[in-house]
Amino acid sequence: QQQCLSSFFGKLQEQREGEPRRDTSSPQLSPATPGSLGLDLAAAIDITLYHTGIHTIPTGIFGPIKIDGQLVGGLVIGRSSAFVLGLIVETGVIDKDTEGEIFIIAHTMFPPLFIPKGQRLAQLIPLPHMAAAVPPLSTEPRGKGCLGSSGGISLPVIDLSTRPKKTCRLSYSGHTITLKKALLDTGADSCIIDANLYPKNWPLLPANTTVSGIGGVTLVRKTPLLLVELENKQTRAPFALTPLPNEVDCILGRDVLSQLGYVL
Repeated sequence: QQQCLSSFFGKLQEQREGEPRRDTSSPQLSPATPGSLGLDLAAAIDITLYHTGIHTIPTGIFGPIKIDGQLVGGLVIGRSSAFVLGLIVETGVIDKDTEGEIFIIAHTMFPPLFIPKGQRLAQLIPLPHMAAAVPPLSTEPRGKGCLGSSGGISLPVIDLSTRPKKTCRLSYSGHTITLKKALLDTGADSCIIDANLYPKNWPLLPANTTVSGIGGVTLVRKTPLLLVELENKQTRAPFALTPLPNEVDCILGRDVLSQLGYVL
């Protein structure tokens, strides 16, 4: 069965003629084999993807790209080996007048995912400039702009001063703390407490959970189930520990609010 599978998948022996590259981590663009259509792109640094959002991975390759002395653009696509590792590479276009660093845009559905420096993740497929005779919208070259065609970046921001805050009590093993600035209606799926306010004598549980959107991406610790009391209603839930702004003691997530019957 193994022999049958090998006849259907992978390159033929004649397509692998020639010695492989001696340095697969080289910052220079080169194909994997003499018959390869694409030029390999690898991670220029060690990087860990802590969440499922989009990441930009530097390659150490800078435009413009020249092949046989000619400027070329191309299409960036993911390698099948990267997909097997759990990395999904987004398809991108590299213009022939690009002068900045080429980045691989990717995400994973199974964080955390560690990518070592030199790991080949994508391929640049060179393409002819068929639109050279079409008048461009701008006469300025692409230059060093990263993702220049994407337009402005829209970043939604939550104004903490306008969100409802309540006083809540957290209890564990007969001990209770009162938090006067419990923030509601943030869209958070789970509860978070400021690490500085969590009692030192209460236990913590190891967790590989990450919190994104509060000062970036942060690895957090987790509490055991705590008794949460809000306006004479009670439920139990674990909290993640991470630093919070001064205006907030804790964030009550949708898990607790739904159990308490709150509709915001």
